[in-house]
Amino acid sequence: MTRVKVCGVTNAGDLGLCVEAGASALGFVVEYPQEVPWNLKRHQALELMHQVPPLVSRVIVVGGDPETVIPVTELLRPHSVQLHGNEPLAVTAELVAQVHALGATVIKALRFSVETGECALPGDSPLEAAARLVETGVDAVLVDSYSSARPAGTGHSVDFRMARAIRDALHLPVILAGGLNADNVRQAIAAVAPYAVDVISGVEDASGRKDPAKVRAFIAAVAGALAPGKKR
Repeated sequence: MTRVKVCGVTNAGDLGLCVEAGASALGFVVEYPQEVPWNLKRHQALELMHQVPPLVSRVIVVGGDPETVIPVTELLRPHSVQLHGNEPLAVTAELVAQVHALGATVIKALRFSVETGECALPGDSPLEAAARLVETGVDAVLVDSYSSARPAGTGHSVDFRMARAIRDALHLPVILAGGLNADNVRQAIAAVAPYAVDVISGVEDASGRKDPAKVRAFIAAVAGALAPGKKR
């Protein structure tokens, strides 16, 4: 079964809901350098992450340089660190080495602009950008969309054919994000066959809280999806 990460958890009620519904991983956006609705201070995140039960992965979503990211990682001790900023490749490689030394894995977002379709990382093509990212030593690549207004949680899907090409080219797990919801996630899994899917705004209500019906419907849809040719 394709794994599910529910991102942007900001309170204990939403945390419990996501765990009960069967999420494989929970994402906590911690002191992100841009204004986003899900941002937590590190001590807020610490309190919430202590409530995550065993066998559910804790992922912190951060951005910036080692002086910013590493102290947060040392305090929170997540299973994985998701780098979701504009980190240059050299900085990513430095962060990977330091995060690995702390016993955590690194997920790096490979983001594509909603407005232009261009990749936020350098490269003549999405596949070249992905290959350069792999060279930094990351443990997984997350394909996502971004816009001039938001670095994530845009509600817009990425090109599934492009995401599938990236997935087929890499030996690393590929996580699919960007505009996913209960109505389109089965199609996305069939098209891309990702290791995992990542959802945030697609399971929220108008207030920004996680909607119980949407969370349960999303995870049920993933559980019922088929991904031909998926790599294990």
